[in-house]
Amino acid sequence: MTGATDFFDLKSPRALFHLLAQVEKRFGEKKNKRVEELLLLVFGFTHLREWIAPSYSPKNEPHTPEEQVYCEIFELPEFDILRQLCNRSKHMATSSSVRGAAHGSTLDEWEDLDSVQSMDCGPVLAYFVDGKNIEDVISTVRHFYERNWFERVNGDSSS
Repeated sequence: MTGATDFFDLKSPRALFHLLAQVEKRFGEKKNKRVEELLLLVFGFTHLREWIAPSYSPKNEPHTPEEQVYCEIFELPEFDILRQLCNRSKHMATSSSVRGAAHGSTLDEWEDLDSVQSMDCGPVLAYFVDGKNIEDVISTVRHFYERNWFERVNGDSSS
């Protein structure tokens, strides 16, 4: 690794990956979706490549395995969806992609009243981008990182 990556007690790309995988699992298991978990997943999986290759600039030719995986993820259409969502939310900009949320369920089924953004609509049951369930998009990106980086590198805690 070419530079140190840590954020409080997240000391490695692997630690961030495990955190994101836990949040993704929890997000998928809950009937009512929490927007703060979605935001963490979008931001986290978009920027995980920068934790893997922290000093790399994509303007340069990739020379290390870290730099290679950084570049390869851009070939994944699902990553591009997350990256665009991340950039749009960072700047609160409008997007040409179609985004939406499916709401529903009865008041008795609301798992967490504090997470409900609109009492009229009820809790979110699913989020969509361009007709794709965001959970499927996130899962594809997680699998890419898992197969192309975390399963290929040794047990080194820095990876």
